[in-house]
Parts: sequence; structure tokens; C-alpha cells
Amino acid sequence: MNLSFVYPNALWFLLLIPLTIGLALLGPRRPNKRRFWVSLTARTLLLTALVLAIAGIQLRLKTESLTTVFLLDASDSVPIEEQDRGENIIRTAVSEMPSGDRAAIVVFGEDALVERLASEDSALNDLSSIPVSTRTDIASALQLAIALFPNEGAKRIVLLSDGQENLGYALEQAELVSLQQIELLYVALSGLQSGTEVLLESLEAPGIIRQGEQLQLIASVNASQAVSGILQIFSDSQLIHSQDVNLSPGTSKFVIPVETDDPNTYTYRAQIIPSADGRLQNNEASAIVVVEGPPNILIVENTPGDATNLIAALQSSEMILTATTPEGMPSTLQSLVNYDAVILVNTPAGALPSGILNVLQVYVRDQGKGLIMTGGQSSFGAGGYLRTPLEEALPVDMDVRSKENTPNLALILAIDKSGSMGRCHCDDPDLNQTYTRQEVGQPKVDIAKEAVMRAASALGSEDYMGVVAFDADAKWAFEASKLLDYSAIEQAIGGIVANGDTNLQSGVTAAYDALTSLDAKRKHIILLTDGWTQTGDLSPLVQSMESEGITLSVIAAGGGSAEYLQGLAEDGGGRYYPAENILSVPDLFLKETVTSVGEYIIEEPFYPLPSLPGPALRGIDTLNLPVLRGYNGTTVKNSARLDLLTPKGDPLLASWQYGRGRSAAWTSDLTGHWAADWVTWEDFARFTSQLVSWVLPTPLENGFVPKVFIEDNQGVIQLIAEDENGQPVNDLDVQASITTPDLESFYLSLEQINPGQYEVRTPVTQPGTYIITMGVNDQDYQSNGSISVGLVVPYSPEYKAAGVDLARLIELAQITGGGELDSPEAAFLHNLPGAAFAKEIWRPIILLVAILFPLDVALRRLVFSQKEVQDAKTWARALIPFRKSQPSSPDEPKVLGSLFEARNRARSRRSAESDQDSPAAVQPTASSPTKDKLTNQEKNQTDKNQSSTDTFSRLKAAKKRTQKGSKEE
Repeated sequence: MNLSFVYPNALWFLLLIPLTIGLALLGPRRPNKRRFWVSLTARTLLLTALVLAIAGIQLRLKTESLTTVFLLDASDSVPIEEQDRGENIIRTAVSEMPSGDRAAIVVFGEDALVERLASEDSALNDLSSIPVSTRTDIASALQLAIALFPNEGAKRIVLLSDGQENLGYALEQAELVSLQQIELLYVALSGLQSGTEVLLESLEAPGIIRQGEQLQLIASVNASQAVSGILQIFSDSQLIHSQDVNLSPGTSKFVIPVETDDPNTYTYRAQIIPSADGRLQNNEASAIVVVEGPPNILIVENTPGDATNLIAALQSSEMILTATTPEGMPSTLQSLVNYDAVILVNTPAGALPSGILNVLQVYVRDQGKGLIMTGGQSSFGAGGYLRTPLEEALPVDMDVRSKENTPNLALILAIDKSGSMGRCHCDDPDLNQTYTRQEVGQPKVDIAKEAVMRAASALGSEDYMGVVAFDADAKWAFEASKLLDYSAIEQAIGGIVANGDTNLQSGVTAAYDALTSLDAKRKHIILLTDGWTQTGDLSPLVQSMESEGITLSVIAAGGGSAEYLQGLAEDGGGRYYPAENILSVPDLFLKETVTSVGEYIIEEPFYPLPSLPGPALRGIDTLNLPVLRGYNGTTVKNSARLDLLTPKGDPLLASWQYGRGRSAAWTSDLTGHWAADWVTWEDFARFTSQLVSWVLPTPLENGFVPKVFIEDNQGVIQLIAEDENGQPVNDLDVQASITTPDLESFYLSLEQINPGQYEVRTPVTQPGTYIITMGVNDQDYQSNGSISVGLVVPYSPEYKAAGVDLARLIELAQITGGGELDSPEAAFLHNLPGAAFAKEIWRPIILLVAILFPLDVALRRLVFSQKEVQDAKTWARALIPFRKSQPSSPDEPKVLGSLFEARNRARSRRSAESDQDSPAAVQPTASSPTKDKLTNQEKNQTDKNQSSTDTFSRLKAAKKRTQKGSKEE
């Protein structure tokens, strides 16, 4: 047993003790030397205890207990039968565990899971932990094992694995294990024992080639035995090459020439189909090749013909134009990066492929590509882009902010949720008619929920919105309020179910009452119903709404809706939409909401005004621009450049840098509807060409060659920079944006490792395509261009592993002084040096400080006389209950004894006087000793008896007096 300290540096405070003693000796002393030295000793003990407590004093105690943590490799490189063998070894070892020892179990693959905490229980249930098995991370398992050990006892780790590490770095973690005085033993779990294993190691291809260059792909195939097979090459899922191959043991390389005429980004995939194989996961490899050429532009138009003028204007420029519909638009990032810019021409958000808005945001921000949105009836806010990721990428906000203090619009959606809204009805439901209903198709009320969300997408944060659902009664699904939380509406309307009768008046009345209390420039009700109601005339209510400035529009839900609904909308000052196809209701809601907002689409002739013209207007007379007849209302963002604006101050052309890319917004259209004079303008082709050219990424300079490949389970990103003379270019600032297969992005800086060579490495743990964009700046921070390349991880390196990496297991064990586990029982062999554990004792020392402190103060500040000390002793003795009297010495003064003797003498005198006065007094005789001649002992006894008799008599007399008084009362 010895002492240790948590904070040993705090022991320097012990130097205060000799300083304290010296100051006490040099200062004036008190007359009582004993008191001085006692006080100084108490103070020294107090300071010593306080410093030891601050230093975290501990007792180091030895124990003979042993804790073993078993690490079982459950990754895919270890066959199931070998995992079972490892589990049996653990079970046998735990069952033979000596009493007092403890065992813990960790199951690991890509992650590490605790199967059992350190326990003395020798029973072991079947292992139930299932880690991610596509990788092997021994380092994480070792790190978790260290955390499972208790403080006391010897410590051992037993690693059961094939050693095929492909994530983390176990050797570094083993060093930490050794520092913790933990021994590591290993059990080698074999990989595939027999059979043929064929894997496609890699598909090599140049990252970038120029148009017209010959492309060659090199496929490397490894086989454990001689086997035949078929090697196939796919280009963007199309089979372009197939050949029979005979594989010899080891690695075979095959060169495949490929034709690439058109500039584009191509993804090539090689696949080997062997006649015999062990694993199928490792039979593919991929590569991405960028064929450089003229800029490739993707134009998306929702209505055929909307992009005709734009395409015609760009024909003369050196650009490759690809026009498509929203349905035919590429939906993944790896296919979208084939294009240098995307132009959305009057295309609503709802028509685009699912998830493409997020992809477009990453496409511009992280990949450095270009984006342009043009206006129209189905674009910007009117197209449902409000609060979408694409809005973040554009230089304008879709929210039309009011220039006054009041919100733009207060909109109440009155939704019919009666039983007739359950399904589509196909007969005539006009009032007071006899009808039968045939229910088919999707419930109308579910379509109405989608319509509510479409309407909400067109409202800004300063608008009011409410949703009232009615059947026989009206109930608020969403109280009218400013639209700050878009998801709250979706949750609120989720529980609306079609049932009950229809009271049309209740829904409209509830909406009317809510609008009267709201402060808004425009107040509007959109009523969705099929008209199946038996309620009375709504004309008085509509007249009241008109006097309050509230308008009403009606959307008739489905074929066979009541005819009176059209007249109701006309009387309400709104619009009537007969939705013969119930699926068109969401689009009608959006259209009516946009119309109600008013400022999303402004149709009036105006001449564009220059604000801060950019490159798109270079060489163009901005003071004599053609007239336009309409535009989409938007709000320019603070950091964007406003090139052109309208007479109202709204943006017409805005542009900005967004991340690595650029985007622009043209809020008018490019058709004869709003821009009839603009598209026939002589500078229209120049304007469109310069606008598209500005958003295009700057190409990388000649002599700058990017390379990406996988090495040692890491992605390697390189840039070779040479000038036109072939000399290395140094001191460049090279940044790389990496987008993972799940669209997460991060940035890395490339370090110069050789003249003209820059490199960075990063883990690539997720199979799939990584899009990497490199941007290069010179010493003066001038751009040398950027380029995007791809890195494909076809499968995890787990499936490349074969056999046992015995060298890695031995190295891990030797670092800690361990070796191979000979038998399961050896896991608990007590051959490790006794490990001490620390027991904290600073808490009782703090208690000692608390006791010594008041004692020290008392010794220095309080002074007592001898009499006060004696009185204190007497007082203390009196407090002790049932204390036996101790005989005192003859010389010791008897304070209380003297008092008792004086009392007894007084009582004796009173008794003698009483006897003399009594006539019956008996005179003493010669034969009887007189009272004066009694011994002291007899006197004391007599006095005691007399005292007892007198006391008893007085008590008895007092009792009689009390009883007599009670009777008289």
C-alpha cells in the first residue's frame, strides 16, 4: 500500500507550512508556552491536511482480481462458422472463470457494440448484438474495451478476429492499451477456407480527356484459382463491351478501348461474371470520365415551346443545348454534373422529380455549376418554390414582402369534410333533388389536404392563413395566424376525416368571423366543396362579406358538383373553378392563392431600369431596353447584385455567387406573353449568351490535371499543376469540395507535397459515387478555374479481404506484451503483475480540516482562568446522566459536599429546638448517648432519615389541602 495524488503539483503548497512555523516563532509569543506549541501544532496539521485534500490524496491498494474483455469480430470478412467458433471460445472461457474475476464482451464490425458489461456471472446467453458488418474497425473495439475495465485489478483483452482492418488504425489504439497496462491476446479467425474467389480490384480510367481523344479503360481482376468468366463494360447502364476471359491465379489486367465522341461526364462500370466464385459483392468496379468540350447546358421547360426563343438565341454560341421536360430531367447528382448549367423555364416545383431541389442546391453550392430561373405563370413564388432548397440557391426570395406595415393577405381555406367528400360522385347533387351516389377513386378530403399544402407554399411569412373544416359543424384545423411554421399546417390537417352531414353556412361563417378580426390588406376565402348540402341561402352572409372587403372563391370538388356554386363565387367577388378532375384541385388551390396574393404575378407594361448592370449586360444600351408586359414578384437578397429592376423597384434580373457556383433570376418570361418585344430585340441573343456564360464554371487552365483514386482504403485527391512549358506551378491554393453519395458535402485543402503536386486524403467509407470539385487560385487569389471529377467506391474493402492478417494480429499483441491465446482457460490466467487501484481518502481529510479549524481558532483567540475551567468541568459533570460519584481525596475541596453538610446542620438545629419546646420531650439519660455525642456517621444517617420524614410529611399535607379545596368547590 502506498500513496498517490491526483494533482501532485498541489503539494508545492506544503512549503507554506515552514513559512507558517517561522512566522509564528518570529512573532510575539504568549506567556503560556504550552498553549503556544499546541496551537502551532494544530495549525500545522490543519495546513497539511488541507494541502493533501487539494492534491487528491489516494491510497494505492493491490488486488488479485482479473477482468478480461473479449472482442469478437462479426464483420463480413469473417465467415459465420468462424464467428460461431469465436463465440464458443468465449463461452468456454467465461464458464471456467475463477471466482472474483470478471468478463465483458464487445461485438464489432464497422461499429462496436457492448454485448455484456464486466460481470462475475459465469453464465453466458447467446450473443445478440448485430453491428454493421460491411467494415472492420478494430481500433473502435479496442477503444470501447478500455472504457469497460474497472479501476481495480489486472486487465486483459482477448481479440478474436481475422485482423483484416479497413477502418481506423488499431496500432495507435494498441499503444494506448499498453499505456493502461492492459495485455492483449489474440485468436485468429480464418477467412474463406476453400473454393475460388474472384474480385474486380479496380477499373482505371483518366479523370479528364478532351473531345476526340482515345479513351482506354483498364480492368484489374484477381482470382485465387484458374477460372473462366465474362468481363462486361457498361456506360451509364448501357452494355458497350463484353468478352470472354480466362483468369490465372493472381491479378490479370484487361485493356478496353472506348469511343467517346460527345463532351459529357461518363460513368463506366466493369463487371466480372466468373464460372465459380465465393463472394458476389466484389465483382464490380466503376470509374468516371469527364470528356471536355463546349459547355453543356440543360434546359427544362414545363410547357412545350416556352424555351423555343431561348434555344434559338443560344444556337449561335458554342454551347451544347439539351432540352427536356421535368419528367425527363436527371434526378441524381452524378448524372446532373454532366451539365455545366441548368435553366428552368417557367417550370413549377411540383413538376420536377422528387428530391431534385436538394440536388440542384448541392449542384450549384458545392459543385460550382450554374443555375438560371426564368419567369412565367408557373415560376418563382407562383410555381411553389417558396421555402424550398432551390430558393436558397437563387439571388431572390420568393416571398413578396409588403412595403407597408400590414401583411399582404389573410386567407382562410374552408374545407368540406362531410361524408360526400369521401369519394368522387358521378350524379347531379343540386339542392332538393333525389339522387344516388356512386363512390369511386381517391377520397376528396385527402386531395384537399394536398391542396392546402400547395396553397401554403405560395404564402409569405407576413401573410395570415387558417384552415376550417366543416360538416354539420365547423371546427378549426389550423387557427388563422401568420405562416411561420410550414410543418405545423401539415400536422394540423392530418387528422381531417370525411364524415357527417354538410352545413355549408357553418364553414363560411367561421371563416368570415375570423377574417373580420385580422389586419390585412386583402381578405379572402377559398371554399372547397361539392355542394352536397341542405342548408339555406348564403346571400345575406355574402353581402356582409362584401361590406367587410372579404372575397370568396369556390372550387367545386369533382364532377357532378352543384350548379349554384358558380353563382356563389360570382356574388362573393371571387372566382369559380369547376374541378371536373378531382386531382386538379391542388393546382387550382395554388393558382387561386397566387391570384389572391396578387403580387406574385404583376401584369402591366413597363420598361426595365438599370440598377447595377453586370456581365450579362456588357455592351448593351441599358437605357433603351424593350418593353415588357409582366413579371413575377420577388424580393432581391441582400448580398445579390440587382442588374435590372422594374419601376416598382422589384427585381427583373438578379445574380450572385452561391458557394462555388453562380445563379441568376430573370423574373419575366421568354415567350410572346410578357416578352414579345424582348425576344425580337436585336440584342436578345447577345443578352442570353452573356447571361448563360456568366453562370458557367470557369474551366481549369491547361496543364492542370486532377487525379482521384483509392489507396489504403482512403480516397486520394491530387492535382498536377504545370505551365505551358511543362514547369511545375507552386504555391497554389487548391480547395476541394467532396459530395458523398447521400449528398452531404465537406471541404478539404490540398497540401503541396512535391513541386507542382498537391494532395489530400480522406476516408471513403460509403459505397457509391463521390463528386469532387477542385477550385484553384494563384498566389494573388486570382482564379485558375475549377473542375469536377468523380470517385466511385463500388464495394467495401471488406470484400477484398481474404484469409487472416496474422502479421497485424501479432503486431497488436506484441505492443502490449501479449501473444496468442493458447486455450480458452488462459483468458483468466493469473500471470499478470498485481495491479493496484486507487482509493480516494481526501473526503475524511476534509472532515479533519473542518474539526481542526475551530480548534485552531479557539486556541489562538480564547483565554480561560483557572476558576472558569473548574466551573466548566463542574457544569459538564452535572450534564452527564446517571454519573457515579467518585471518591475524592482528603485534600480535594468538596464544593457540593460542604453545601450538603451546611444544609444538614441547619435542619438538625431546627429539629433540636422543636424537641425542647415539646412537653413530651424525652430527656437524655446517662445510659443513652446524647445527640452531641453521636458519631458523624450516625448524625448523617439521622439527618437523612429526618429529611426524608419531613419531605414526606410536607407532601402528604399538601395533598390533603388540595383534596379539601376540591370538596369545598
